[in-house]
Amino acid sequence: MRVKTLMTSDPVVIKLPATRDYALELFKTHKVRSFPVVNKEERIVGIISIKNVLLNPDEDQLAMLVKRDVPIVKPNDDLKKAVRQMLEMDYRRVVVVDENDRVVGILTVGDIVRRYLAKNENLKKISITDYYQKNVGVVWRGTPLKAALKALLLCNAMAIPVIDDDGNLVGMVDETDLLKDSEVVRVMKQTALAASSEEDWILESNPTLLFEKAELQIPKKPVEDIMSSEPVVATPHMNIYDVAQKMVQHHIEQLPVIKGEGELVGIVRDMDIIRVILKR
Repeated sequence: MRVKTLMTSDPVVIKLPATRDYALELFKTHKVRSFPVVNKEERIVGIISIKNVLLNPDEDQLAMLVKRDVPIVKPNDDLKKAVRQMLEMDYRRVVVVDENDRVVGILTVGDIVRRYLAKNENLKKISITDYYQKNVGVVWRGTPLKAALKALLLCNAMAIPVIDDDGNLVGMVDETDLLKDSEVVRVMKQTALAASSEEDWILESNPTLLFEKAELQIPKKPVEDIMSSEPVVATPHMNIYDVAQKMVQHHIEQLPVIKGEGELVGIVRDMDIIRVILKR
């Protein structure tokens, strides 16, 4: 199967130079997590993500926030090449360009799940047993949002399971849950100025510099206040087709894997199940 069969053609792109505020407006309008970024000649530069924009509130120039080392393919490349690049670079999308490096499409993990895995009934024969992660980061239901965001970033995940005092699954929280109630605020910061000569040390008070800085302010409340308390789940022996169907139906990228009455044993991500394409 060719990349052009599954890709989204003519995606919205951001042309440099551009500002952070301009990108935020586009994210709000199109409700996507990232955009390809091009230069004045409309050739691919990289990708900008909503997470990177939100986590760097003090950087106004978008060029400083662009991830430049991103997977790139051509429309006629085999789907396996795109999947291999996604997995090797741990990136959820590939940019599709023509012979002049101009963007003609974008192919995401979600596109592959919706347009291929969830429609391929042959995948009913393949269990997720070898495709889900057994070691997964979790947060306790009373964890403050700021700490939960830190855990999410350390896990390099889009979502993280929430457990109760007994270690059982009680919810899921993803990056959009954590960031949507946050706001960028302007705060005054103070820094000490280093002495430039021996004479400077005779000053009675240390000289300081005041400056204004933008910071992402996260509400002071526990994870359980914003988590999805009835998460869609998988069991260890479900097949890839059914998992893909659930992901499409509920518009989610990962399912906690449980056994018994809520015992968490892992998590299956869309990035995990596309690996099956390389083995076919």
